[in-house]
Amino acid sequence: MANESLRQQLALLYQLQEHDRELLSFHQQLQIIPHRIKQLEASVTKYRDDITVKSNELAEVEKLQRSKNAELEMNEVQREKYRNEQREVTSNDAYTALENQIEFLEQKDGETEEEILELMEKSDQLKEELAALEADVVREDKKTTEKITKFRAEQKDLEAKINEKLEKRNTFLPKIDKKLTTQYRRWMERHKTDFLALGKNGTCGGCRLTIQPQNLKEAQKYEKLVYCSSCKRLLYVEPADPDIPFP
Repeated sequence: MANESLRQQLALLYQLQEHDRELLSFHQQLQIIPHRIKQLEASVTKYRDDITVKSNELAEVEKLQRSKNAELEMNEVQREKYRNEQREVTSNDAYTALENQIEFLEQKDGETEEEILELMEKSDQLKEELAALEADVVREDKKTTEKITKFRAEQKDLEAKINEKLEKRNTFLPKIDKKLTTQYRRWMERHKTDFLALGKNGTCGGCRLTIQPQNLKEAQKYEKLVYCSSCKRLLYVEPADPDIPFP
């Protein structure tokens, strides 16, 4: 490559590298969005799961309460049966035995009624908690929907920017020497970092170390490709003539 031609090639390669850095950033942002959407959906799912757990707990309490009420009804039937038998017995012992059974049932009823009161309080508490959870899920669902809509719009915008960048990238490639783009591609695949390093004030922009004086002089001539002796990146340094565009 001729002197001016090489400088122009390095300038184009630098533009391509900057272009690709921005393109990579768009891709990284795009990859994060589905994860964020999944997290938002998971938060709503957790609220719904909590509602299911609380609903099941309430159902169990109400089921136990119905069971206790059924016990009271059965005990009332049994007490009435004992009272009828008392009217028919002829011995004091039999009468006393039935009376003891009635008293036992009444004692059991007292305990059961206390349990029912506790269950009613528990039921009321669970209903309040369930109502609060349902309000939370409505609020969270609305908030999540708004955020997901925003993410979807951002996703669409990033996809459009990526397509635009890819089209523009294709305009760079034909202008750059194929051997140079091959080196660039291989370096990027291997190191995942910039291949071309700007040299300013005698310092390599890649490793931040001072460029060896001989390398700097050679690089400023733009007669051949010159690489940083420290980080091995291709150098694109400030021209000796300040009127020459850089970078």
